[in-house]
Amino acid sequence: MTRFIYATATTLDGYLADRENSLDWLFVVEGGQEALREIEEFNKGVSVIIEGSTTYEWVVEHENLPENPEKWQELYDDRKTFVFTSRDDLPVVPGADIEFVSGEVSDHEAEIRKAAGESDVWIVGGGDLAGQFAKAGMLDEL
Repeated sequence: MTRFIYATATTLDGYLADRENSLDWLFVVEGGQEALREIEEFNKGVSVIIEGSTTYEWVVEHENLPENPEKWQELYDDRKTFVFTSRDDLPVVPGADIEFVSGEVSDHEAEIRKAAGESDVWIVGGGDLAGQFAKAGMLDEL
């Protein structure tokens, strides 16, 4: 059965990113390697990724994906990715299975579930997007 799971790292004061919307702090925290192993195990049950435009844009820029689209495969494997956005100027990663969607999260539930099959859906971020899934009754696990 498909579960919608919000799994993320946060600072002790509740932030996902720093003031510049960067996630770099995640990679310098003591014990980070253990967390990476845990997320690798979690990823085995995930077939769909959901993220907001700020998270998506940070990953694209941080990994320089327009110039190195093969890195998308390293990061996301063959997972379908839905990016929720109200913007139409986001960069596209060549060859990546990305769908840009807008509107209410519930408007896309059937399509997301179909893409996931029996696997889980990982709501990567941001926090506001996860809140929209919770409000719509579509968040099964934190």
